[in-house]
Amino acid sequence: MEFYNIKNKDMKIGKIDLNLNSIMMIALIILTLLLFKECNSNENLKLQNAVDKQNQLALTDSVRIIKNRLGEEISVKNVLISDKKNLMDLNKDLAGELKKIEGKVLYISTEVARIKNQEPIVVNNTIKEYPNGLRELNWSYSKAYNNNDSRSLAGNSRFVVDTIGGKFTILDRGTTITKDEMKIKLTTGLTELNDSYQIFVKTDYPGVTFDKIDGAILDKKRFMKQTEPTIVWGPSVYFGLGIDPLNRTAGPQIGVGISATLNVNKYIKKLFGK
Repeated sequence: MEFYNIKNKDMKIGKIDLNLNSIMMIALIILTLLLFKECNSNENLKLQNAVDKQNQLALTDSVRIIKNRLGEEISVKNVLISDKKNLMDLNKDLAGELKKIEGKVLYISTEVARIKNQEPIVVNNTIKEYPNGLRELNWSYSKAYNNNDSRSLAGNSRFVVDTIGGKFTILDRGTTITKDEMKIKLTTGLTELNDSYQIFVKTDYPGVTFDKIDGAILDKKRFMKQTEPTIVWGPSVYFGLGIDPLNRTAGPQIGVGISATLNVNKYIKKLFGK
């Protein structure tokens, strides 16, 4: 027969001694772990709500033109936040391009540009005549807008002048483009603008407009880092050494409770650009 005695708030069960304070501490730890789980679920819900809000903006947005501090035009559009599995439901074109890329893709974007000359292009011509009567009109055009943007065109048009029967007739023998080169610098990236994440595209090449801009962030963890709060509220558990000023004792301590913590890690990452 075993005896169960409660003495001085101690409980003896077989060979195990349990202090009521220890039982309370274990209960508090279990409660804290449950609170941690609840807080984690709340954070995931907040993140998903932020992602859904961003995707709604991206799906209803269109290409917009804004100006930077120098008055230069920049094309912008809200970006999607997704993973590889769900991207097909949000944007089939991006999902199709993603399948062609190797490795772990963190971000993908596509742009459709249209170039319209703002003024007529004037070229100088030279005429070359062959012994068989064939004539060739040679022309070329080259212009550098700056160190990064330029265009070069060259070609020839062949024709024959027919004077048989007293008539003056030009017979076309076709045009050949022998050179067609364009160099265009594009600046693109992500910006946090007006409380949302937007892709921007900029170029100094004249006459370029962007009919379509699509982009998707494919790493939610990186997005989560961008949404870290400055102050973190929630339950806390700590283990360590401490001092009891009332009893004037020192030793290992364990504590649980609710705390407000400054997220120093957020500022450290900003300091080092991570």
